[in-house]
Formats: sequence, structure tokens, C-alpha cells
Amino acid sequence: MHLFLVGAGPVGLVTAVGFARLGHRVTVSDIDAPRIATLAAGRSPIFEPGMEDAIRAESAAGRLAFTTDPVPPAGAGCSIVCVGTPTGPEGPLSTEQVEHAVAGLLESAPPDHVIVVRSTLPVEGPDRLDRLVEARRTHGPCPTVITNPEFMREGAGLRDFDAPSRVVTGWLRPGDRDAAQAVADLYAPLNAPTLVADARSVALIKLASNVFLATKIAFANELARICDAVGADVDLVTAGVGMDDRIGRAFLSAGPGIGGSCLPEQALALPLLSARAGVPTPLIDAVSGSNASHQRAVVARLGSLLGRPLAGSRVALLGLAFKAGTDDVRESPALALARELRAAGAAVTGYDPQARETARRADPQLETGTDPVEAARGADAVLVATEWAEFRGIDWAAMRRAMAGDLVYDTRNVVDARAARAAGLRVEMLGRRA
Repeated sequence: MHLFLVGAGPVGLVTAVGFARLGHRVTVSDIDAPRIATLAAGRSPIFEPGMEDAIRAESAAGRLAFTTDPVPPAGAGCSIVCVGTPTGPEGPLSTEQVEHAVAGLLESAPPDHVIVVRSTLPVEGPDRLDRLVEARRTHGPCPTVITNPEFMREGAGLRDFDAPSRVVTGWLRPGDRDAAQAVADLYAPLNAPTLVADARSVALIKLASNVFLATKIAFANELARICDAVGADVDLVTAGVGMDDRIGRAFLSAGPGIGGSCLPEQALALPLLSARAGVPTPLIDAVSGSNASHQRAVVARLGSLLGRPLAGSRVALLGLAFKAGTDDVRESPALALARELRAAGAAVTGYDPQARETARRADPQLETGTDPVEAARGADAVLVATEWAEFRGIDWAAMRRAMAGDLVYDTRNVVDARAARAAGLRVEMLGRRA
């Protein structure tokens, strides 16, 4: 099938490449002309493992093309909307971009066309889309709109598309069930568990999934602080807890907090939804606050370990992306820590192997170094905030010579503590016996 995909961001590009590798012909459209030119030249505007090679391979095979034209090409049977739903004036998960894209496709696509919304929607999002469909139907038959949220992780997006945990599609009206099933069938070669349901339930599946994952992370982070206080090891504690298959080990890992474009935003969106519905949800309400308090606690712990006021100190922040394997800094806990440190009077210099430029655009006040040693020059402490494998092999002797102090505080359990100690550094780890 010829698929038309709107939005060349992380979700859109992974989806486009994934369907192209399944044998579909995919045309990707975006209003960002420089981004489209970059893609047409075979380069990826985002860092995602395997992405650039896949773009080149599928483009060379004639299965992947790029355009700024918002109108589906002749012969395209399906359009997939992958535009953002950022926080807007009304709060998280603004559907303004989605509605604009869907309205345009309703006008330009033929009646037998199917519009698939892969963007994350608030629970009321399907109703907004249905109103667009109803308005268009007053002028005659129009395309069907189906929802199909993604459950992919940045840094593992292509792997997750190829081996999805589930495929979920939603219909706006019961009469659209067959269309929703047809969209689910596009993924049939992947042999994933599939669920077809009403679009409101599907929207809540997406939100609830991410907020549950955020809750597991927040729980692990609070356990880590308890471990610091009582002398236990959070890795051993979570390993033991995760042995219960009712709980599981996935996402039960301590670190500097939740980040990215999904979990933090949706940890705010779901409580707002419940409040508007008049439903008390104290557990769900607490997740976002737990994350913020944890990041403040990490900074306070660094100050305590430093043994001197943070005001006037210099901190090297290793890792700026919200997680390893991406250059995405949206809601990055590392940048949140940088803001907390600066608010406490510390000077911060960051380093990241992929996200240095995106971090500087997101936080113009942030100083950055071109490598870990440069970032650590004159630093009283090093704070490790992202779990890049590169940080396992840092030249700690060179770091020690560059630093003014001797403290390394690792929130990701990635530092080779023996090598760092052998270089004369003092290593502390979040919730762990270093």
C-alpha cells in the first residue's frame, strides 16, 4: 500500500521506516523544508540507532520519499498523522497540530481514504476529531478517521516497531470498526497482540500505560533515597521486588527522574483529566510531584556530599539527553538538575555525546564542553545524569587532573567506580553502595 505520513519527528520517522521495511511505499510530509531536504539527502535530523542507514536503504529501494506537500499523493490509500501534541495554553496534550493536519486531510483526501492518528491524544481528543469529521460530512462523504497510538521507546524505536508490545487501534464511531481492524492488519506481519476498541478507551490505554511506567520509576527513585538513608542497595532491593512476576523488573530502576516527551507530560495530563471528571486520583496525582521532589533531593544530596555550599561551586554534568540512545532533551532530568543547580548558585558545564546542540538550544544558559574532561575542568564535582555507555570508559585520571574537587556522584550506576577511585576520586551512587 502507498502510505502518506504527516510529521517527520521521531515517531513519524520510525513509523515511516518501519512500514517501508514491511514493503509499503511511504511518502513523508513535513512543513519544515530544511528537515525534508536533510532527509531527502539521506541524513537523519534526529539521533536514533539505525535510523540513518534505514532511511538511505529504504529511499534507495524506492519505498521512502519526502515532501513538503500536505496533500496525499494520488494512489495513497492511508494517511498517518504523527505530529506533536505539546503542552499548550490549555495544558498538556494540545491537539491543535493534530486537528490542523486531520482537517487538511479530510478536505484533500478522497472519501475511501483512511486517516490514522498516531499522535498521542487526550481522552477528549477523539471527540474533537469526530467533530471535524461531522463538519466535513455535511459537504458529502469523507475519509474515515482511526486512532493508533504508538508504544515505542526513543533509542529503541526501530526495534520496538519491528517487535511491538501491542498494536491498538480505535474507532470514533461503531460503524468504523472494520476500518480500525484494517489499520491493525497493517501490522499483521509483526505478529503482535492486537486490540481494537473505541477511541476514548484507546486514548486512555496510551495515557495510563505511560503514567504507570512513570509511577514505577518514581517508586524506584523514592526507594533509592530510602536506601541512601538506611544503608541498603536499591539495585538489590528492586531486583528482589522485581522477581515477583506480578510486579516485574522493567522500569523499576532508580535514576535522576522521568523525562522525554511522553511520561512527564502525561503524568500531568491524566490528573487534569481526572480532576475535570470529578474523580479523586491521589496516587496518579502524586507522580509528577514525586519526580520534581526527587530531582530537588538529588541536588540536595550532591550538596551534602560536596560538604560545602553549592553556591560558588562548579559542577560537571555528564549526560544531557533524557536517556541514552537519543539526542532528545525534552523534559530531560539532566536539564532539570542543571536548573536546580544554577538556582542553588552553582556553575554548570554539561557534556553529552549526542545531545550537546539540542541541549544548548533548549537551555541557552547552559555551558557545554566537547568532551567529559573539558566539561570537568575546574569542577568541584561530577554529576552523571544519563546512562551513556561511553561514560563507562571515561579516563578518570585525566578527569582528576582537570577537576578542582574529587567528588563523582553517579545517579545512573554507569561509572567504573574502581577506576575512578584508583584515580583518587570519591565515588557516590544514588541509592547504591559504591
